[in-house]
Amino acid sequence: MTHQVRAVVARSKGAPVSLETIVVPEPGPGEALVKVEACGVCHTDLHYREGGISDEFPFLLGHEAAGVVESVGRASPKSRPATS
Repeated sequence: MTHQVRAVVARSKGAPVSLETIVVPEPGPGEALVKVEACGVCHTDLHYREGGISDEFPFLLGHEAAGVVESVGRASPKSRPATS
């Protein structure tokens, strides 16, 4: 099963970012699906947007996220989906 989520995307060097819907697959081994409640965009993200780290666009920006684990892939024993 896949999930549609919102993402801040940098499509090309120096261009304005866009808020887009992207498709995320179920988590694989050792991965977790997190419902993001808040996310920061920092100076590192600016460097990516400006092409200073890599020029292999597009990039999904925002790597300082906080949220709730919704599901986990196999071999993820330390993470469990949240319960109400």
